[in-house]
Amino acid sequence: MKLFQTLLFVAFAMVTALAATPGISQPTEGSIIQPGATFDFEYLSIGDYGVSAYNYTVWLFTKPPQNVQTMADWASGYFFGRYAYPSYPNNPNPTNLPPSQLVMPDFSKLGGGFGSGATVSNATFYLVVLEEYLGFEPNVGFNMSLVSNAIRYNVTV
Repeated sequence: MKLFQTLLFVAFAMVTALAATPGISQPTEGSIIQPGATFDFEYLSIGDYGVSAYNYTVWLFTKPPQNVQTMADWASGYFFGRYAYPSYPNNPNPTNLPPSQLVMPDFSKLGGGFGSGATVSNATFYLVVLEEYLGFEPNVGFNMSLVSNAIRYNVTV
């Protein structure tokens, strides 16, 4: 009986740990998305029992989100928006629910003023989510979770 209780506890702990692991489930790693195409989007929040999730932002970067430092030209990309899931007790009715689909920008049509877009084919870009959260421990400001999936942009045969 003691072995069964121990196994049950370990299984429950593993499920709880997995449930609080943030991730992008759609689009999957390596998905091919053309400019102007609508694609499925689903983010698995870090929020769980004991972890309050707040807002998250969705970006598309031309470089992987690593070694982020202060510099004028770190990467280029696109801002999809700022969203939140219902989360009790901190945000039960957010007004900025995430969409189930996003539209891939056409970088050849961006710009205006002094800026102009450019065409790129067969590029690897990074769909990135930065989420604000807090747990049981007191904190100065929000903790930040960062996850990304590499996607293929404007793939030609």
